[in-house]
Amino acid sequence: MARQSSFSVRRGSARAGAALALAVLIFSTLPASAVQSLFDSEEFFELTIRGPLNRLVRSASAGTVVPGQMELGDGTTIPIVFSKYGLSRLEECDLPLLKIEPDEMQARGTPFQGLRTVRLVTPCHHGSAWDRFILLEYLAYRSYAVIEEPALRVRLVETHFLDSESAASEQTSLSFFVEDIGAVAERYRMEWLDIESQPVDTLELSRLARFALFQYMIGNTDWSAVEGPVGRRCCHNVAVLGSDADRFNTLLPFDFDHSGLVDAPYALPDASLPIRSVTQRTYRGFCASNEFLPAAITSFNEKRSELERLFTNQGLPDPKVRKRALKYIDSFYATINDPRKLERRIIDRCR
Repeated sequence: MARQSSFSVRRGSARAGAALALAVLIFSTLPASAVQSLFDSEEFFELTIRGPLNRLVRSASAGTVVPGQMELGDGTTIPIVFSKYGLSRLEECDLPLLKIEPDEMQARGTPFQGLRTVRLVTPCHHGSAWDRFILLEYLAYRSYAVIEEPALRVRLVETHFLDSESAASEQTSLSFFVEDIGAVAERYRMEWLDIESQPVDTLELSRLARFALFQYMIGNTDWSAVEGPVGRRCCHNVAVLGSDADRFNTLLPFDFDHSGLVDAPYALPDASLPIRSVTQRTYRGFCASNEFLPAAITSFNEKRSELERLFTNQGLPDPKVRKRALKYIDSFYATINDPRKLERRIIDRCR
């Protein structure tokens, strides 16, 4: 039986008002006169996505592309085509993640100017209870950008979804845009490599140590840096960038919703791992980079204040969610700065 679509709630619902109130707490509104690239600002803004959303949700194919439009707060309308991705998530969730391609001409003079493709990370379900998971995953992306470059840039938005084939329907959700991987590669004069696997010795070990420590910090085990699913581009939840000017490849991580920091209700660790909850950490770094762990730990300690500032009352207005997130990060620092815990939980667990 087809999954019931969730794009069918009355316009002007209490949910929309609650989400907007949360948005005001997080960021100020984007000034109407500002013309900045989407990812050149961290300021919150609103938009409406209109299109055949129910039909897209019901479609069995990830390749289904439908037309629609984005309506910005200043009244600008940008024609788009969009599709869904992350089909495995739809086994647990009602909402698809969206890949959006704005019309190049109509996007000029807007934050979407020059962007061929962007991805919109939506909540698993509508409802204010899901806002915290969106915020936490958004902050996971922001956290990696503090630790390492290149990193995918993100932008938080209040998104109104309107189904063009259903009368008077609207859903409002906190969401965030993620920069296109190809755009990151261009920005750093690299190429997104179309490979199925790579040996560890193609990676710079000092950077690999920071990458693995970051994944451990947020409690993320849903990744691979050396191979992806059979027949698909390497790697799992990690893109591989490279260039002729650099002998080492570069890792670009994404999709952090299965991390312990986010702790989404649908997230479960792989059965082969020695943990039963995503909030339990297990180190999946490589022994080859162990000699670079001291320098990586120094880097994390130097960035600690900057990382923690992301999880303030502006980033996480709910005090309970904020307290839990900071406590989770604090437990990471307690491990890496205790020689015995570091040896037992990280160094001895390398692959």
